[in-house]
Amino acid sequence: MKEKETLTVPEAAAILGCTPQAVRERIRRGVWKFGECLPKAKTGNSCDTFVIYRRKLYRHIGRDI
Repeated sequence: MKEKETLTVPEAAAILGCTPQAVRERIRRGVWKFGECLPKAKTGNSCDTFVIYRRKLYRHIGRDI
């Protein structure tokens, strides 16, 4: 079965060994470049949306896909 291209914030947090909020804040501030924050004003949602790219995250931690 093929893995999906993106991860949820909790999935990324589990891989990185930190809290989901830490993942959100570091992506929002631009510290981590493996994901992006889509502001709620742009999406029309009630909160910001985060897209985390599996390949970029794995490259960040030095893991092969």
